[in-house]
Amino acid sequence: MNIRLFLYTLVTTIILLPLIANAQLYDDFTYKWNHDTPTIAISGPPEIIFPVEGGAIFYDDFGDGRSGGRTHEANDLMAPKMTKIIAARGGTVSFAPMTEPSYGYMLSIRGDDGYKYNYLHINNDTLGTDDGLGGPETAYAPGISQGVQVVQGQHIAWVGDSGNAENTGPHLHFEIRIADDSAINPYIYLQASLKIFAYDVAEAKTASPTINHDKALTINPDLTSYCSPGSLIRTASISSVYYCGADGKRYVFPNLQTYSTWYDDFSNVEIISLEDIGKISLGGNVTYRPGVKLVKIQTDTRVYAVSPGGTLRLMETPVIAEKYYGKDWNKQVEDIPDTFFSNYKVGKSINN
Repeated sequence: MNIRLFLYTLVTTIILLPLIANAQLYDDFTYKWNHDTPTIAISGPPEIIFPVEGGAIFYDDFGDGRSGGRTHEANDLMAPKMTKIIAARGGTVSFAPMTEPSYGYMLSIRGDDGYKYNYLHINNDTLGTDDGLGGPETAYAPGISQGVQVVQGQHIAWVGDSGNAENTGPHLHFEIRIADDSAINPYIYLQASLKIFAYDVAEAKTASPTINHDKALTINPDLTSYCSPGSLIRTASISSVYYCGADGKRYVFPNLQTYSTWYDDFSNVEIISLEDIGKISLGGNVTYRPGVKLVKIQTDTRVYAVSPGGTLRLMETPVIAEKYYGKDWNKQVEDIPDTFFSNYKVGKSINN
């Protein structure tokens, strides 16, 4: 080998090898994020709930300058240390280091809406200190680790000051990224998540005194000859009970739990012939009466209140569920079989 070429190669290797190593460390998370997780099609603008329980102080600091010529690709949400961080959107935890990286503890969640949600500067201190000696058990909520599924509103971590936040005060660095890892400004979505959507249990129940009211059915005199509006019917041989709607159609109760939110017993059920019931068109399924029970589907842990028209409204946190349904709210949750979930529509989450 030419001595000049040898010396050039040696010097280049000595200079570049540390840079290459550092670049590999720097890019390791980005590589994992882009290659270890499948792409999910984005389903629309991010519909998130505020990721810091109780709120935070923040402004639109996306794009602000940072050291080394970088720009800020997040919004910083200032809140006391150990404030709960909750999942802004449900999905799969795709990154949750068990040993604290140089940039501090963080979580990344591949959202079920196709976006990526990053949570940085998670707590790294033992409780009541600023020692930086806390482990993953003081960073992440119990059960949170890479690969687990989380639901929107679930407690996932605690606010802290890990990484380069030691001198800036505890806060959550919150990012939203699209599939190619480009960051988008979370500010307008955080602002939207702070709009108050409340719920009134008594009002929801009062608004639907009957199934006709709940479904907004109107009288159709041409179809009511075999079905008296508001009556309950069944045949002698089949136990299924139907509600006769004002539109002259019959609506089936999918299970006893649904029936029990509308009626105390079966004393008013009329027996009609199989021939007559066959003349009455099916109108669909009855949904839970609003304001009576909380519901969930069997394959999901999220809990919903019911509003008129079969509208489900997510209780964003257990604290909110307790506010409306008391300390034993979890005893008032009933399962909707997955096959009947399509009878409902999802409305605005309850977040106050």
